[in-house]
Amino acid sequence: MSKRNKIFFFISSLIVLSLALSSCVLVKDSTKPLISNFTKSATLLSQHMIYFKANIIDTGSGLDKVAFELNNSPLPLSKEGSSVFVASWLGVYGSYNITVLAQDRAGNIATKTDSFFVADSTPPIIEVKTPLKVAKSVEFPLSVKAYDLQSGIKSVSLEIDGESVPISSNETLKWIFSSVGTHYISLTAINNQGLVSTKEVTVNVVNERKVPPYAQFVSFPNVLQSDKSATFTVYAYSPNGIKEIDLKVGKVAESLYSSKNNTYTFHLAVYSLTDELIQATCTVYDALGVKKVIATNVLVLSKDSTSVVLFPHNFSATEFESADKYVKIPFFVGGTDLDALKIKAYVDGVPVDITGSFPEMLALWNPSAGNHVLAIALNGKITEEKEFSFSPPEKTSPSFPATR
Repeated sequence: MSKRNKIFFFISSLIVLSLALSSCVLVKDSTKPLISNFTKSATLLSQHMIYFKANIIDTGSGLDKVAFELNNSPLPLSKEGSSVFVASWLGVYGSYNITVLAQDRAGNIATKTDSFFVADSTPPIIEVKTPLKVAKSVEFPLSVKAYDLQSGIKSVSLEIDGESVPISSNETLKWIFSSVGTHYISLTAINNQGLVSTKEVTVNVVNERKVPPYAQFVSFPNVLQSDKSATFTVYAYSPNGIKEIDLKVGKVAESLYSSKNNTYTFHLAVYSLTDELIQATCTVYDALGVKKVIATNVLVLSKDSTSVVLFPHNFSATEFESADKYVKIPFFVGGTDLDALKIKAYVDGVPVDITGSFPEMLALWNPSAGNHVLAIALNGKITEEKEFSFSPPEKTSPSFPATR
């Protein structure tokens, strides 16, 4: 073969090789996944399951990741058929954004976002504390409380035997019935969503000698603060007279300051330096030796603290509700100004609803298996976090590490 032919053959071979290689080059996928039929539940209410769905396909390199994010926190995800993805959430009162994100194997990302509002579906929680049998013409305490952690309280009204009595959402009245017989107390509260709660209590008024001994906490602080004094007021009555009354509040030093008209006032000196939950117990003996014991939980704040979040050492209150199968996770919250204390709870960054009465609260969570983090925020700032594990379908309690 001549030199010219060799050169021609070499050049021809290079051209053929180049054409062969170019035919093997893959065209990169530059098309985003397709998101369609992005929907949410028609009914958007707190403490009700809300579902988000989207049909997602990718005809190029194929799907690599799909996520539904509620205010930037991922929700548990499931799949229906080959292309329908579903996320669920137990609704919490307020405004939210839901974003569906799809990414293919080539790194192309598609998103769709929707905004929505969850309405409050739970009426206010109301409490009426009073003796159910009282003596004619003897003064007794009537304590009422109305609260709503979602939309808030709009109005509270109290009626006694059909007559309107001015009252606030958290107040104790001193009342007297002057006639023997059945008397009726009715408390009504309306929240800012327009939902109504009513509680009716029947009080039996009898001649004095027929009244059993009775005791009730009339007033006590929301929290006890270290190195500060506090006052507890207790009502105690017996037709036989009160012989002895004793108040114990953890390791706090208590002393009886005054007693008048069956009302006993105690002064407390708080020396504890750590955040903790303690029990206040009042024991009353009348002149015949009949014993009556009442108790309540109180939070102690360390010096200079204004609020606190604590978790129980042991959890046994987890249960599944028949409707939405949510789990109740208990925690404790207290502060020097409860009216200004805004509480929010999150599991894995996703908002969960809260119910309960200070200091004993419950986070309502739609459970999923695995390890999780419960976070409690006070006034917009995460205050405490706890890790826990959960294993459905058995009705087991979340297990938390010991309280700090």
